[in-house]
Amino acid sequence: MTISKRFLTLLFSTLLLAYSQTVFSTEEQAVSIDELNGQALHEKLVETALKYDFYNKRCRGISVSGESYQVERMFLKKYGLTINNFIKQYIDRDTRGYKEKLKKDIYLQLSQMGGCEKAKEKGLLKAFQENLQSLFDKAETSQWFPIEP
Repeated sequence: MTISKRFLTLLFSTLLLAYSQTVFSTEEQAVSIDELNGQALHEKLVETALKYDFYNKRCRGISVSGESYQVERMFLKKYGLTINNFIKQYIDRDTRGYKEKLKKDIYLQLSQMGGCEKAKEKGLLKAFQENLQSLFDKAETSQWFPIEP
């Protein structure tokens, strides 16, 4: 039995739409940066830095992970902890899988926004810059300290 290309395309499109609605519905319900603190603040900082780096690589041709390096330097100085170790201990044991998921999420978001130029026009780059700076400043002055789980 063969499945037509049209059916597979329709099936794939339906699954992609369902997945994207799940991804964006959770982002819409997200807590504002001002309300974040402790571990949740640091998790959001790491997520935002990694997504910003994926955006930069995809849309701006910047292959250096400058944003996550900045966060990494702060984590090492303040906690003696790398981003990978933080992810492994507090977010997901599979750091590669976690990063790959974030990469797919941002690429899907870019696709749905109509590509890099449209995303920039809609303020995605500016939002990354502002959110990352806010999160970084707040985490830098946070009293929270990671404790081994």
